[in-house]
Amino acid sequence: MQSLLHGSGAVDGGLTRIALWVLLPILLNIAIGFVFERLRPIDPRTLSQTSIYVLSPCLVFHSLLTTKLTARDIASIAAFVYVLTAAQWLVAKGWAKARRMSPGDEAAFILSTVFMNAGNYGIPLCLYAFGSAGMERAVVWVLVQNAGIGSLAVYYAARESVGVLQAVKTIFTMPAVYAAALAGLLRLWHVSPPAYVMAPMQSLGLAMVPMAQLLLGAQLARSAKYIKADAGRIAEATALRLVGSPFIGMAIAAGMGLTGLGAHVMVTLSSMPTAVNASILAIEFGAQPRFVSGVVFCSTVASFVTLTVLLRALG
Repeated sequence: MQSLLHGSGAVDGGLTRIALWVLLPILLNIAIGFVFERLRPIDPRTLSQTSIYVLSPCLVFHSLLTTKLTARDIASIAAFVYVLTAAQWLVAKGWAKARRMSPGDEAAFILSTVFMNAGNYGIPLCLYAFGSAGMERAVVWVLVQNAGIGSLAVYYAARESVGVLQAVKTIFTMPAVYAAALAGLLRLWHVSPPAYVMAPMQSLGLAMVPMAQLLLGAQLARSAKYIKADAGRIAEATALRLVGSPFIGMAIAAGMGLTGLGAHVMVTLSSMPTAVNASILAIEFGAQPRFVSGVVFCSTVASFVTLTVLLRALG
């Protein structure tokens, strides 16, 4: 596992340099979204729909068509995501049983500890820390997470409200899934779209990075009031997400024989704070939204410290 902490040099530098050049740009964009929401409340749903239905498919389409990742690289990322999710679920489930949580408390706890914000936080972070090669891996991670793990998140948010079939149907309403399929077919057929198609795909895709950060800031502004809902459990969930998950990620990366940039990106994405989507699902299905939103807020704020330390270690 020690070998994971050396190799790519993508984030070389001291803690101050990492904080200033990698995390501060993200923090400032999130802060702008936070302040804007407080001063002039907006509808995050509009930003979210723009990101999901316009910007995200463009990013996926362009990234998958231009990526230098091989099929083996993509399969490795997918395997990592599934193994990590299973391991985190076992840890969270075991912790909930040890704490004798009720079924409702357990569902909310798992929802807030297993599902990380690899999209509107992880993609920008990997871009700033590791460059375009890091962002490409993050995009694949998010695709796998949304397509394969999304139904599990819906299950824990809804329990009896919706079934697995409905969760699967929801996945196939996401344009990014079709963008990925189309890009895959074009690569298989060795067809390259003309520049006048790829140029807008690239510009719109890159627009997702700041848009996602503004959306995260707006969502945090709405969830800040919930941090006192259950301070003890929120602290437990935050610690498990930000401290426990990186070690799980390192162990899995070592077990899979990953090294260098690939290992660094996987471990970094493992260490992301709780996904904003967890809060959205909790609100929609009544799965203790105050608790889950509190974890989203606290884990995101605390992650600026934990991720700075992690990136320094990886450097």
